[in-house]
Amino acid sequence: MRKLSELDRQIIFRLNADARLSSAELARDLKTAERTVRHRIQRLIDDQVITPVAVVNPAPFGFTLVVDIVCEVELAHHKQVLDAIAAMPEVCYIAYATGDEDISVQARFRDSQEVHRFTTERLHAVPGIRRTRIVLVPQVVKDAYQWLPPADVFAPPDETDD
Repeated sequence: MRKLSELDRQIIFRLNADARLSSAELARDLKTAERTVRHRIQRLIDDQVITPVAVVNPAPFGFTLVVDIVCEVELAHHKQVLDAIAAMPEVCYIAYATGDEDISVQARFRDSQEVHRFTTERLHAVPGIRRTRIVLVPQVVKDAYQWLPPADVFAPPDETDD
């Protein structure tokens, strides 16, 4: 992938902070043409560098309890276990893991009784799960949608700007 420009970086960082900014507002702030900003945003989307999406805050819906779950899974059942867990509405993140566990999951609940029912009645009922380890997450400090790329992935100013 080509290095992105300083203008791209500024667009990405500003949209990450406030995705409601219009191309006109960005252009004014960045002292560049609105057409250039619109073109850059579209290119960032087309190149799958950014994805426009509304991030839902689970708290207003009562889902304030977050747990991380790591699962040890029988090798022959990986696909079935992944499919079963991904279909569970409480699950907000699922990925392969390395080390002692095979799958990493994050899920949200309204209370500890929901966590208990989820793990004992649903998660452990999935064929192929050998063992799970559950960790209560008291506070999420930085969420995945807040991640931003480091400065060294961008070209120096004016090197790639139009």
